[in-house]
Amino acid sequence: MTQTENKQKNASQKLTKPGQRQQERLMRIERRRRRRRIWSSVLVAVVVIGLAGIIFWQYQRITDLQQAQLAQQQAQKATATASHTTPTPSAGPATPPPITTGGTPTTLSGGLEYLDIKVGTGTAAQTGSTVSVQYTGWLASNGQKFDSSYDHGGQPFTLTLGQHQVIPGWEEGLVGMKPGGTRRILIPPALGYGAQGSGSTIPPNSTLIFDVTMVSVQ
Repeated sequence: MTQTENKQKNASQKLTKPGQRQQERLMRIERRRRRRRIWSSVLVAVVVIGLAGIIFWQYQRITDLQQAQLAQQQAQKATATASHTTPTPSAGPATPPPITTGGTPTTLSGGLEYLDIKVGTGTAAQTGSTVSVQYTGWLASNGQKFDSSYDHGGQPFTLTLGQHQVIPGWEEGLVGMKPGGTRRILIPPALGYGAQGSGSTIPPNSTLIFDVTMVSVQ
């Protein structure tokens, strides 16, 4: 009986061993698959992190470049503005420049002469325009300065052309000027203060020289 039972056990063990080996083989395959999945996941994570780092670095580089270009443009604009901005003088020139300095003056029918030292841009002043100007005036006879807007805190003088708010020489001499322009005007007595003069500063029959800068035209 015992021998018969041992034979049956051995036979049973032999029958189960192939199934165990198959199961172990399947387990080994599954472990290899699991390891491959883990390594694949690690590799994908490394690639994603690397790409994210490259993208972030490129973004930072482009952002820094744009900021540098913007700062350079702002600096250039500030430099250009500063180079074209002339500070307002605290006082007008004491003596007049020659009327012919810078070219040949234009003579109008009434005897007024003018010379554009600097031609402005934009809308030209005409009769009916409201204009703001900076100016300095001298006596042509001795070069004595008698008035200047710069001597009054640099506040522009505003007038409407054609309203007889100023002497006729100004009414004629400012027509055609554009903002930013400077004009030198020689005004004969008939278009200035005439035979009566103006107080103690402008004698009778005085020829006047004005340098006028057009600030604005409306």
